[in-house]
Amino acid sequence: MGKRAAFLLLFFACGGALASGQLSSFDRGNSQSMLKQIKEDLTKNYYDAKFHGVDVEKVFAEAAERLKTAQSAGEASAILADTVLRLDDSHTKFYPPERLTRVDYGWTAMMIGDQPFVSWVKKDSDAEKKGLAVGDRILAWNRFGPTRANLWQIQYVYRHIRPQQLQRLVVQKPDGAEKTIDIESKVENRAAGDLNELIRDSEDSYRTPFHYEKAHRDTLVIAMSSFGEPDDVARFMKKARGYKNLVLDLRGNGGGYVVTIEALCSWAFDRDVKIGTEKTRKEDLAVEAKGHKDAFTGKMVIIIDSESASASEVTARIMQIEKRATVIGDRSAGAVMTSRFYSHRLGQEMYGSGSAAFYGTSITVADTIMPDGFRLEKVGVTPDETLLPTAADLATGRDPVLARAIALLGGTMTAEQAGKFYPK
Repeated sequence: MGKRAAFLLLFFACGGALASGQLSSFDRGNSQSMLKQIKEDLTKNYYDAKFHGVDVEKVFAEAAERLKTAQSAGEASAILADTVLRLDDSHTKFYPPERLTRVDYGWTAMMIGDQPFVSWVKKDSDAEKKGLAVGDRILAWNRFGPTRANLWQIQYVYRHIRPQQLQRLVVQKPDGAEKTIDIESKVENRAAGDLNELIRDSEDSYRTPFHYEKAHRDTLVIAMSSFGEPDDVARFMKKARGYKNLVLDLRGNGGGYVVTIEALCSWAFDRDVKIGTEKTRKEDLAVEAKGHKDAFTGKMVIIIDSESASASEVTARIMQIEKRATVIGDRSAGAVMTSRFYSHRLGQEMYGSGSAAFYGTSITVADTIMPDGFRLEKVGVTPDETLLPTAADLATGRDPVLARAIALLGGTMTAEQAGKFYPK
């Protein structure tokens, strides 16, 4: 069955999941229909016609057989998700029909270096009431020990494939004490909506999208959670020309539009710059940025962390290659592909929802090759200077990384001051 299938089926076996009901013959037929559509999306659109050596025909044939004996809707979804995860591609996933309930866990995790930590806890959540706190190191999450390799899979499965009503965490507090915490999720009813919107809502429920600009003496600090509209980037890069230095804080930035990378690079260089090459199934497409003669010419520091992905990784690496900026922080996510979302509809009832069901796939349509000939997928960007906050830093709200960025540009800021620099 393979490591990927065994891994995902372990998720299915874990207790604490929301009940998904027995699988009727009608629903089993719908699952088979979805499997056929997933295969079509993949075989028609995936950027690598050889699928990294994966025998797609065999994988989908095995999935069809496993669906014949699936006992519940949850197990069927796990089988469908597993067929796509066999590619081990960060941007290629299956999204099942959204349930009419939403699970709010009230906390989330991230990697710092090679260790998983609690990075956010919702006020008044069961997690907070039970004593879970930012800065707790996660020793066990249900049956799993989160790592850099599997954290994204754990989060994907628990958000979309196997929502959990109850989760058990074993954590180590900053003082070294260990604690086992059983956390109840908040389950809410919701109306059906656009699937793509619901996915974004689920994955971003714990973070508020932000774009923040603030000066520290002769340094402009820009923090942004995504590469959104290119006009916004052009505006703040033009604003930066009024300062000697620029800190671009890309921590937690999951990426965005390629044209926005181009806009940022255009205003950071007074010459044309090659950003990379997008390799699609049919052709290789060069991505370049046209420089501006009145571009920002001051010193730059870019901050990244393990959640800096896609466009933020490309930006950081280009600045490294061109020696335009110093990159500090943690190694980035290594999730650098171009994907497209394909939404589909099952025209009849699905899993007893009483209405048409929408599901979808995210399919990688292009790989990115940097100008130095290397890929960032599953590798990430290694900072020029690795600097990681400690558990105590997280717990007390100190930010030694931003403080170091300011220091590299000749300024002065303590970790305590840096922790209060951004609005909460």
